[in-house]
Amino acid sequence: MSCKNLENYSFVLIQIFIDAKKIDAKKDITEDVLIESGVTRRKKDGIRVLAKGEFSTKATINVTGASKSAIEAVEKAGGSLTVTSASASA
Repeated sequence: MSCKNLENYSFVLIQIFIDAKKIDAKKDITEDVLIESGVTRRKKDGIRVLAKGEFSTKATINVTGASKSAIEAVEKAGGSLTVTSASASA
């Protein structure tokens, strides 16, 4: 396993921002979208999504890391959660 400094977030927080219309679930949800919407202020080496709570929105989420159960829950809601490589941008 690599020693990345990832920001951990529960997908229930993403769901709350979707419900509040601060994130448009019809568009891809990227780490930059999570920063712009206010879910987080920074992404360090990336953002990891964890399965805590309920996720019920069909959404496409692209982040640096995710727990297996978070991926399964997003897929169960009809969406997709893709784990990408850490970005080299600063």
